[in-house]
Amino acid sequence: MRILVTGATGFLGGAVARRLADAGHDVTGTGRDAGRGRALHAAGIRFMPAALADVAAWPALLDGTDAVVHSAARSTLWAPWADLQADNVDASVMIARLCAQRQLPLVHISSPSVYNASGRSVRVPEDTPVGPRFDTPYARSKYLAELGVQRAHPAATLLRPRGLYGPGDPALMPRIVRALSAGRLPRLTRTEVHTELTHVRNAAHAVHLAVERPVAGPVNITDGEPVPVWATIDRVARRIGAPAPQRFVPARMAEHAARLLELAAQVRPGAAEPVVTASGVRLLTRPMSLDLTRARTALGYAPVVSVAEGLDEVMADLAATHA
Repeated sequence: MRILVTGATGFLGGAVARRLADAGHDVTGTGRDAGRGRALHAAGIRFMPAALADVAAWPALLDGTDAVVHSAARSTLWAPWADLQADNVDASVMIARLCAQRQLPLVHISSPSVYNASGRSVRVPEDTPVGPRFDTPYARSKYLAELGVQRAHPAATLLRPRGLYGPGDPALMPRIVRALSAGRLPRLTRTEVHTELTHVRNAAHAVHLAVERPVAGPVNITDGEPVPVWATIDRVARRIGAPAPQRFVPARMAEHAARLLELAAQVRPGAAEPVVTASGVRLLTRPMSLDLTRARTALGYAPVVSVAEGLDEVMADLAATHA
């Protein structure tokens, strides 16, 4: 199959493009990072520079394509709403419409952040009611993107991988490392918190399955095993030679302080993301597991990387980086 992968210069998009190419598909990747584009080309993946905002360029990019994986997005907990609307909502709907017009299968990468305000935390299924309130503008943008994609292309697959990690992760682990290195991460709970994550190769495997075996609607994806949040943070601290969190701050107090930091940043145009965000506190203090029944039965999904293997990879990468 000739497959277009948007956001192929990103963490997940790059893993998806390589997975599909290794499986024998003819893959074209788009993105804005020319350096990473050259790395894709060296891996046998055709690279086409493209920005989501360049609406006029997308019809030609889809010509001659058999399927599309839309991985490109503004993936941040802190961004102006206009940017989230343009990159996550409007661009997703545009690509879905173009795919529908050409009758192309579409795998749209969404996010389980849409569940965060639902009140459910254990074995959350895809049909859990979500909205109208969301924990972050990012979550709201991903929800609106899902609605728009489903209206434009009802047959599209919407994958919701939770907590992407792995060697080269640009978000989850670097945030923890920065907080530990600066000594500013307190212990926010007296007891352990278990959550689920998704190794990037498991997410790419799920995309591969969805391309070859399309499933309409949302599908949860994780490693399928619980991860102890604070034990993992302590392990990261040992690997990078930083002190583990000791000082206890109640989660509610930390979340309130983070909201104040966010409010202060919001009144300063162009302000950087606060060092602590309310959503970041919730990720470290609230358990979460997703129901994978639909992934297993409809997609035939089973993780190809276990939690133990995935975390060992990450720890080895951290040890090499901080040697």
